[in-house]
Amino acid sequence: MKIKINELQDLCYSALTNVGVKKSDAKIIADDYIEGSLLGNKTHGLLTFPHAIEKAKKTKNKKFKIEKKSQSYALINANTQLGQLVAPAAIDLVSNMAKKYGIAMVGVYNSLPFLRPGSQAEKIAANDLLGLVLINGGGPLVAAPDSIDKIISTNPIGFAIPTTKEPIVCDMAISKKAYGEVRLAKLLSTKLPADSFIDENGKITTNPDDVFAALPFGDYKGFNLGILFEILTGSLVNFGIGYQKKPTEKTNKKYKKTFRGALFIAINPKAFTSLTNFKKKNSQFVKEINSLKKRKGVKDILVPGQRSHRHKQQALKRGWLELDEEIIDQIRKLTS
Repeated sequence: MKIKINELQDLCYSALTNVGVKKSDAKIIADDYIEGSLLGNKTHGLLTFPHAIEKAKKTKNKKFKIEKKSQSYALINANTQLGQLVAPAAIDLVSNMAKKYGIAMVGVYNSLPFLRPGSQAEKIAANDLLGLVLINGGGPLVAAPDSIDKIISTNPIGFAIPTTKEPIVCDMAISKKAYGEVRLAKLLSTKLPADSFIDENGKITTNPDDVFAALPFGDYKGFNLGILFEILTGSLVNFGIGYQKKPTEKTNKKYKKTFRGALFIAINPKAFTSLTNFKKKNSQFVKEINSLKKRKGVKDILVPGQRSHRHKQQALKRGWLELDEEIIDQIRKLTS
């Protein structure tokens, strides 16, 4: 179903301000959800906007606090605030420190999620820095290889690298498929991708109602990365890992009820080379990848972020988005 982008913006802003969120915060929150859909991301865009309203009602008066700060690192206690409102402060901190000292890190804990670490990393790259952002994917969701039990989160990671044009932007989880696929399949009454989720007995399932855990990409290789990311967004930033992560309600251990930890890293290319040289080499590398020989039936060879960037530019040019009717109906109900 087609809907104008400015209509979507008005609907989302209204839904947030109706529950008491101030206008400036409503714009930041809504724009993160709209950006996901502009990029063509079905699972980390407007699909989950209703959850934002639920969370905003409870967190609109919360204040995050910078607990530690040095020349090149800082730690933020989000105090259960929405990640979209904590991330700008973390990005400003990490970017300013990296510009001055070459590299910087900002840890965050007790945060509700932001949607895509890649989008946050892109904001770091806009400051002519290499950005790396990790966020804990919630409670235990991913099973260890050869195990039925889930122990680590999907632990998304995003990075963004400046070039002479748009940055290289990667956004990915360590699971084969994002857990949002389960929510999407339930909403649209569709099946799940094959070989990506298991039920309580450890059998592969494509039924979203039977999902118990997600599987890591690349078997033990993806799981090993998941362990690293779990620690970088957990015990390193004063937060829990594995089964130690605490839900917001003792009686409810659901994914959407769990706080998150996050880590923002910025690297200043000027510490090693000139910014001009860095960008030119990266752009040439992108051209080389784009010009690689294609396998039969393949249209384009792209670097991370190119497909999403094209999707966004096309949507902005025509002024509308194509969304599932169920998603649009959900958003409209929030303003009535």
